[in-house]
Amino acid sequence: MSKFMNYAIQLAQMVDGQTGVNPPVGSVVVKDGRIVGIGAHLRKGDKHAEVQALDMAQSEAKGATIYVSLEPCTHHGSTPPCVDKIIEAGIQKVIYAVKDTTLISKGDDILKNAGIEVEFQYNAVAAQLYQDFFTAKRNGIPELTVKVSASLDGKQATDDGESKWITNKDVKKDVYQLRHSHDAVLTGRKTIEADDPLYTTRIADGKHPIRVILSKSGKLDFGQQLFHDNASPIWIYTENKNLTVDNSNVTIIYMEQCEIKSILKDLYHKGIGKLLVEAGPEITSEFLQSDHLDHLVLYFAPKIIGGSGKNQFFQTDQIISLPDTTQFEIVNSTLIHQNIKLVLRKK
Repeated sequence: MSKFMNYAIQLAQMVDGQTGVNPPVGSVVVKDGRIVGIGAHLRKGDKHAEVQALDMAQSEAKGATIYVSLEPCTHHGSTPPCVDKIIEAGIQKVIYAVKDTTLISKGDDILKNAGIEVEFQYNAVAAQLYQDFFTAKRNGIPELTVKVSASLDGKQATDDGESKWITNKDVKKDVYQLRHSHDAVLTGRKTIEADDPLYTTRIADGKHPIRVILSKSGKLDFGQQLFHDNASPIWIYTENKNLTVDNSNVTIIYMEQCEIKSILKDLYHKGIGKLLVEAGPEITSEFLQSDHLDHLVLYFAPKIIGGSGKNQFFQTDQIISLPDTTQFEIVNSTLIHQNIKLVLRKK
């Protein structure tokens, strides 16, 4: 694998989580063995990575090779097709790491018909970066991750509701990074009441996710600190058509039924490409049973809490037989100062 392709993929990884419903893409223009242009798609509606790189390369793009982490787009959206810009710039060769399975027309054919050499160099790291994006785009639903911090016996809190510092402060810092890589974080009314959280990143130059609250009843205490923090917008999904609030940072979205798929569809329509769920057992359990779950991130503290299990992070009304249980594969595991982080993908 070319080092230039690796650079393009690294650029894509750096902007992962800040492009909304668009894919994170990196691009590098090379001429005579020298980088003459680099680019990354920075956010939805901005220039695509190839355009950024070609704008930097300017006249040196003529006769050059462009490396792209994802097959160049062929459709007119908020920006023109990247294949048109590549042809116009006089690029001699295009090398990309992942085929875009959501494209209607084939970029290879368009570029080859324009006399440009095209090479597909499959890269497993890049493929993993786009796997969930393709599914999200086809379904019109955000990439969905559920995050849980719990004791070894799966408790998010004691039976008395005590939950502060089950996991350690280093886990909290890692969660800030997790929020930074998502467009929005979703929680429920009960979690806000119990923890009075802010759901910001609190890291240097961190991107604060949009705060999404699911409250069917709409019985919210607008005196809590979340509603006095303007770091990012707050969207409330509710079935209470009479719910109002005098706060320009808060948007109330009324639904006849606050059903998960409908909420996910609406969030995607509003530009949310990556959604993180940080909630109590009730909402966590709903999303863990959802057909749309992509990842589960578990932080385990080396503690056993015991009790009745009413704050167990996964709960169902009926017994699930072993053959019907939700299956995961472990993507990676990390030790964070005696706490364990498990990243799992739903099979």
